[in-house]
Amino acid sequence: MRRRGLNAGLAGAVAICCLAGGCTTSSPGAAESAGAGAADASAARASAGLASCTTGASDRSSATGATSGTRSGRAVAGSPLPALTLACIGGAPQVPVRAALTGKPHVINLWASWCRPCRAEAPMMATVSRELDGKVGFLGIDYGEQSTDDGIGFAAAAGWGYPQLQDPDAATKSAWGITGLPVTLLVGADGTVVRRLDGAWTSPDQLRRAVRESLEVS
Repeated sequence: MRRRGLNAGLAGAVAICCLAGGCTTSSPGAAESAGAGAADASAARASAGLASCTTGASDRSSATGATSGTRSGRAVAGSPLPALTLACIGGAPQVPVRAALTGKPHVINLWASWCRPCRAEAPMMATVSRELDGKVGFLGIDYGEQSTDDGIGFAAAAGWGYPQLQDPDAATKSAWGITGLPVTLLVGADGTVVRRLDGAWTSPDQLRRAVRESLEVS
């Protein structure tokens, strides 16, 4: 019930954001609409209790093709996280993912509201992210979601306070080799993927232990 109520409350703000995001003209009116859309997206995230997205320092390798720009590859343990730019959930701003990690070890979790294993895993992510706040960053990516409203509602109901990006066109499929959900990437402070799990964590303790051992945090 909580999720449905939140979805209804956010529908107007998200709809305005989506309409603004579709403008491509450089006229003054379009600029004003784009600015309003970004404000609406920010307001929707704030109402859902989600943190603002950090764009970080410039990442030249991910700057080309910022909207759809992907490079065929795979995010695997022992390799740098492939460059990719995605929008913050709600549509703005655009975030170069590697730059947004800001030199801190991170847990990146790919999910969707329609993914049943993601629903079971969601409370674990919420619990462990709160426990390790300040030591490890958490970043969610809503994968293949056609309704921003559903994505924001799901994240709010899960109790995730950390930033969320959106990948409605499944750009991570070719860029990171994502073929199913959920997927969790444990990424070191230097941007190297340390561990990858395709599938859901079975308990908060399993996730907690993996983060502490792989990312070397207490």
